[in-house]
Amino acid sequence: MKNVEERLRALPDIAASSGLQADEQLKRRILRAAEGKPRKSAFQAKRLVPAFCALAVLIGGLAFALPSLRGNSLLDSAAPVIESHPAGAATAGEKLALDVPPGSITIKTSRNPSYRSIWAPMSGGNFPLICVDGRYYRLLTNPTSISSSLLGSSLGTVTTFTSEPALAGKSGIVSNAVQAGETVYAVSGMNGAMAAARVNGQMRVFQRVSFADSALIGKEKLADTLKADTAVALELSGVGTINDAATAQRLVGILTRNASFLRAGGSETNQSLLIQLQSGLVLQMAVNGERVIACGTWACPEFFDAFQEAMQ
Repeated sequence: MKNVEERLRALPDIAASSGLQADEQLKRRILRAAEGKPRKSAFQAKRLVPAFCALAVLIGGLAFALPSLRGNSLLDSAAPVIESHPAGAATAGEKLALDVPPGSITIKTSRNPSYRSIWAPMSGGNFPLICVDGRYYRLLTNPTSISSSLLGSSLGTVTTFTSEPALAGKSGIVSNAVQAGETVYAVSGMNGAMAAARVNGQMRVFQRVSFADSALIGKEKLADTLKADTAVALELSGVGTINDAATAQRLVGILTRNASFLRAGGSETNQSLLIQLQSGLVLQMAVNGERVIACGTWACPEFFDAFQEAMQ
C-alpha cells in the first residue's frame, strides 16, 4: 500500500502530463484497483490507462537518458573495449586489435585448416591482372575494398585495356580488369609487392605474380616480390596456423632468406600459404611439396621444417 500512496502523491503531475483531472474520483479508482475491487465498467478502466502510460513514459525516458551518464565508472565497465574504425585509421586510445579492410578474411587458429584461395578466378583464359612496366599483379578477392589510407604513391594510369595482356607488350600500364584511364597505386609499406586500383567502383588489391614467363626483374629476390616482414599470422592449409606475430615474422624471415628461385612459371595447387599482415591485408602463395609459388616458383625446405616445429 505504501507504493500506492507514493503514486497518489505523484498523481497531479502524471495526470497533468496526460491531460486528466487529478480529482477524488480518479484517486478512488486507483485505490480500488490496488485493493483488487471489481471495476464498474470497461469504460472506466480505459480512463485509467493514460495515467499509467504516462508513468511508464516517465520511467522509459529515464532509461533512455542513461547513456548520457557514461562518465560514471559503473557504466564505463559496460562500454565496448574494441571498436570499429576504417582500415589504416588511428585507433582510439590504442584500444583496438587488428583493424582489417572491408571484406577481409582473418586467419583463425586451426590445427588442420582447409585449402582456401583468395586469387580472383580466371576469365577467358587469363586471370584479372595489371602489368606495370613488366611487373604483373593479380587481383585478390580479399579484401573487397581498402581505404585511401592504405594507398601509396600513384604508379600512373592504365594506358591499355585488353583481354589479351600477354600480347600488349610490357611498356606502360596494361590491364584486363582495370579500365583505361584509371589510376594505379602502390600499396603503402608493400615495396612493390602489391598494387591497388579501382575495379567496378571499389578500390581493390593486386599481388605481385609471374605471368607469361615473366617473374623477377633485374636482381630481385623473393623479399622484393613478397613484402611480409609485418606478418602477424600464417595459415598453411592441411598443416596448421600460426597466430603469434613474433613466430610468424621469424618464419617469414626463414622463407625470404633461404628460398631458392627455380623458374619463372608456376601453377596453382590444392595447398596454399596465407600470410596476414599487420595492416589486415593478406598475401597468398600456392604450395607444392617444399616449394612456394607466386612471383615464380621457389624451393625452401627450411621454411616447411621450421613451420612444423612451430606447430609442436
